[in-house]
Amino acid sequence: MNKILVPVDFSETSLNALSYAIQLFGSSPIEITVLHIYGAKSNAALLMKSIDSILEKDARSEMDELIQKVRKEHPDITLSSKIIKNYAISAIASLGDSGNYDFIVMGTKGVSGLKEVFIGSIAGGVISKTTAPVIVVPAAYSFHPLNEIVFALGKNPFFSTTVVDPLRKIATMHQSKIKVLHIADKKTPDMQEATNILSTIKDLNPSMTYRFGTGNTNQDLNDYLMKHQSGLLCLVRSKKGFFDRILNESVTLKQTFNSPVPLLILHD
Repeated sequence: MNKILVPVDFSETSLNALSYAIQLFGSSPIEITVLHIYGAKSNAALLMKSIDSILEKDARSEMDELIQKVRKEHPDITLSSKIIKNYAISAIASLGDSGNYDFIVMGTKGVSGLKEVFIGSIAGGVISKTTAPVIVVPAAYSFHPLNEIVFALGKNPFFSTTVVDPLRKIATMHQSKIKVLHIADKKTPDMQEATNILSTIKDLNPSMTYRFGTGNTNQDLNDYLMKHQSGLLCLVRSKKGFFDRILNESVTLKQTFNSPVPLLILHD
């Protein structure tokens, strides 16, 4: 059974992420924990206590309504809720590290889109703090069959076989084709890198493709994803991996980062 943690603030974006999680994993036994975190910041302890009481009451009311709605629409799903007072990033990351969940599924929003994920939003903070696989769903993204999953590589793409087990699980569940994409920054790609990564996930029968970068890795990725109608982009976060390469890119790159598809972030 897949155990999924879905943080919600009851916004359309977070509820859309919940819907995505149900559709992504719903073809197999699934247990979803819907998490809401509340807390008021104030220097006045009495005022803070009063506000927290109101926030908790409102949260429980909205949560009960949401759980009833989901259970009615998806009676086969095991569903539970969790409401806690804490800081969102630390609470979500801690639950992710508990070993009780296979995936965290979160939504992201804003006109700058997934740029926020990499520059310090709640989703970005969770990704940097947890070791659990995280799926980030763009606002208003509608689920469609995962015919192709893009596994993007950068420099030093070396990691253990078990790192990509969450990708294996999703790809097997949806019978997805895996396209390993390397956006090369030199005219002669390192074929040894390709051999190494393909051997790591050879059980998924991946194919390899190279694209020569324009200098804007983000735009190169997005152009490929849109052109090939990919359903999911997988990145491995490691000290010297592709994810950190994006983080260390120029301010312009960070500002223009806006993935058209959900991201699966794995940790090495």
